[in-house]
Amino acid sequence: MKPFIRIFFPILLILFFAIQGCSRTPDKELIRRSIDNAVKAAEARDVPAFMESVSKDYRDDNGNDYKAIKQMVFYEFMKGERVNVFLRSADIEVSGDKAAVAANVILARGKEVKSLKDIVPEDADGFRFNMIFKKEKGGWKAVNAKWESIGIAGLL
Repeated sequence: MKPFIRIFFPILLILFFAIQGCSRTPDKELIRRSIDNAVKAAEARDVPAFMESVSKDYRDDNGNDYKAIKQMVFYEFMKGERVNVFLRSADIEVSGDKAAVAANVILARGKEVKSLKDIVPEDADGFRFNMIFKKEKGGWKAVNAKWESIGIAGLL
């Protein structure tokens, strides 16, 4: 029995670690989950949950840091209007522990909107976000973002 264990135990260990390595969630999927969680948090107007996707090291070209983004998000969520977020696309390019994300989003305010066909154009706007995510201890988080209004016509 001992030779059996000596031969097969190392093989079982190798298989175990190989399976563990294969089951690792790809970085693109983890980043997409972070984005999806931010979308859900925005719709729930949950500032702490939204900020889980933002790095404490966040800095953008407009001079905003983590605290400024948190204040902006808080202000927007406290307006009392329902926020509907439709992520139309998210292109993710990973390079080591950083990733570039280009996302097109439709934001609709006011009544609950369950599908894009229910959007009233006057109550919505389309945005393009260009973000940099960094792999941190707590997962992938945004460290920089730029956004611009692009209208909703091309995103519907």
